[in-house]
This record gives sequence, C-alpha cells and structure tokens, in this order.
Amino acid sequence: MKQKSQPKGMYILAFTEVFERLSYYTLSFLLVLYASASIENNGLGWSNEKALALSGIYTMAAFTLPILGSFIADKIIGRYKAVIFGGFVIILGHFLLFFSEYSYFFYIGLSCVAVGTGFFKPCMPALLGQLYSPDDLRRESGFSWYYFGINLGAMIAGISSGLLQQHFGFRIALASAGVGMIFGMIVFFMGRKHLVLEKVIRKSKQKEKDHQPITRKQRKALLSLLNAFAFFAIWAIIYNIALSGTLTLFIENQTNKTLFNFVIPTTFFQSLESLTIIAVTPVITYFLAKMALRNKYPHFFTQMNFAVLLCSISLFYFSYLAFIGQNSLAGEKPFQYYEIAFFIILFSISETIISPVMMSAISMIAPIKLKSLFQSFYLATLGLTSIIAAKIGAISLEAPFKTFLTLSFILLIGAVLYFFLKGKMIKTAMEAAKEQAALHYGSKK
Repeated sequence: MKQKSQPKGMYILAFTEVFERLSYYTLSFLLVLYASASIENNGLGWSNEKALALSGIYTMAAFTLPILGSFIADKIIGRYKAVIFGGFVIILGHFLLFFSEYSYFFYIGLSCVAVGTGFFKPCMPALLGQLYSPDDLRRESGFSWYYFGINLGAMIAGISSGLLQQHFGFRIALASAGVGMIFGMIVFFMGRKHLVLEKVIRKSKQKEKDHQPITRKQRKALLSLLNAFAFFAIWAIIYNIALSGTLTLFIENQTNKTLFNFVIPTTFFQSLESLTIIAVTPVITYFLAKMALRNKYPHFFTQMNFAVLLCSISLFYFSYLAFIGQNSLAGEKPFQYYEIAFFIILFSISETIISPVMMSAISMIAPIKLKSLFQSFYLATLGLTSIIAAKIGAISLEAPFKTFLTLSFILLIGAVLYFFLKGKMIKTAMEAAKEQAALHYGSKK
C-alpha cells in the first residue's frame, strides 16, 4: 500500500517557517554574545549573568506572547491575517536593530520581534494541522518536515549570523534576518491558495461541530495532553540551557574552538543542532512510514517518552564533561569542540523527536476552535522555562558538574515515570481521536 504524498500547503508553511526561524535564531544566537561583549568590541559590556537574564526575558516574551496572539487570531482576525501582521512586525524589529547602538531602538526592536513572533508562531502549526483529517497518518510526518524547515532556518542563522558578525559587526548581523523574512512573507502570500483558511471553515457545516461542548472522552484526552506538557516542560529547561545562552557562554569562554588554524565561530555550534535535525528528520520519517505500513506505528506519547530518556542520556554525558573540567585553572579551556559537538548532536536527536510530536499531539487532541491557543501553550512552555533555565545557567557557571548531574537525574526519573503513565495516556488519546474522526466524517455526509 503506497502512502499518499504530503499536501502542497505543508511545503508552503515549512518554507515560510525557514525564514521566520532565520529571523528568530539570528537574534537568539547573538543576543548573549552581543550583550556580554565589551564596548570596545562593539557590544553592550554587560556581565554574563545580566546577559543571560536579558536572553531569558526575551525568550519568555517571544514564547508567551503567542497566548495573546493566538487568542486574537482565533477570535478576531483569523490565522492568515495574524501571520501577515506578525511577519511585518518582525521585519520592522530587525531593521530597528540596525540602530541598536541607541538603547531605545535596541529595546523597541527586540519588542517588535517578540510581538511579531506572538502572532506568527502559533498560527503556523495550527494552519498545518488543518491540512489533515483526524485519522491521517501523514500528520506526524508532515509536522516532522515542518520542523525540518524550522531547523533549516536555524542552521542558516547560525552560519550567517556568525560570519556577518565576524566581518561586519553585530548591527549588520542583527538586521540581516529582516531581509530573509521579506522573502518568507512573499512565499506565504503567494502560496495561500494551498492552505485551509478560516473563510472556508466558517462556511462549512464544521462550524456547528466547532461549537459543540467538549465530551467526556475529549476532557480525558486533554488531561493526558496536560500530563505530556509537564514532561515537555522538563525537557524544555534543557533546551533553553542549550540554546538560550548558557551553552553559548561555555562554548565562547571554556571551549577550544580551533580546527586546522580556523577559529570556529560560536554560533556555528548552534547550527550543528539544526544540521543534526535536518539530517535525522528524513531517517525518522522513513522509519515511521515503514512502521505505519506494518500497522506498528509508535504512538506520539511513546515517541515523546523515548525523547525524554535520550535527553537525560545526553545530559549525563555533559555532566561527565563538566566533572573532567571542574579542576581546570582560570583562563583554561577544558572542553574540546568535538566534545561539545557530540553533546549537541545527541540532544538534537531528542529534539527532532519531541518537538514535532508535541505539535502533532496538540493538533489532534486540542478542541478545534482552540488549536492555535494550545499551540501557544506549547510555545509558552518553552518561554516560561527559559527564565528557569537562565537562573540554572547562572548557577551552572559556578558549579557546572553538580548542576547538570542533578538535572540529569531529574530527567531520568521523569522518563521512568512517563513510561508507567503513557499506557493510560495513549488509551484516552486514541478514544478521543476516534470520536473526533466520527464527528469529522459525520459532518461530510
């Protein structure tokens, strides 16, 4: 039995996401470096702790504002208009960052990117989820390819921001992503005919189904989804430690980055995370497609459980590196670039699994009219845990081994607990999915 190809709208959304993530990660990768760099090196001259705090606040804003943006999208302007508005606010923010030597332009630019992300980000996976019926097995592969686009943008951001910063300075690098975002918005606008937009849904009989009360089975499935959110939050703390500044400072200040007389820019390591996801995604989607043909497709909660376990293994490895380097002298660089690279690769495999699976679970379980809102909860989890990660990161700069070893055991315990809970979670999710499928096909008769 041959599996159907993905809908064209998936490719439009994934390609658009490449440029939006180029925008976000350019700023995310450079923010701590820019804030902690000395004024003589065209930075802000802040302490590492203050730079981490700024990164945490920015990340929290970028990932919690989608709650407001998705509410406005769902209830007032629609997801398509929300994406258009958010995209152009992001573009404005990047061009303001070109004048970041003036503090008010710097803060307004940061705010614009965060606000624009609040409208743009939650609506994209919600639009993607609308392309699939409740029982469509292409859904999770589609979200994996969408996540492929996210990480292609992040990989380009790591390379381009590092090279532009080295040769032209921070201001050019920070503003450059606005140009890419313009191309992304053109792609989205030109490909809108391949999307399922609100004006189509509002004219269909599905509107009656949208306003039906949540059933008992759906409430149980939502409870399982909330349980998944709790385990995802634990994983997200490690994600933010790895991407929001803490690991950046370890790479910048404590890692030997010289390879064949070439000093590897710190942002290149962040690109390795995305490169790993790009390389692994086709392998995972191929494996899942084969499993689906054999009726052995692993449930998204099972995939998520494995990702949490893999993340704990990667953190145990980083704890080992911290143990080896804890007695190094001041000014020494105890970590080698390939040791850090291996940690990033191992952690990134867990990310390749858990992030698209979480978005897919939300698109399937969340009530139809609140899917954007629940996607924003997914983003808010990443944002709120960034504040926790910034606090833990500041502690880890003084006691890395003890800090990371403690986190490793917390993750391991979480993975074991998840294993014992997932059976009931899978059962409730499958019952709710069958019920939604019945409503979906019933509405077409």
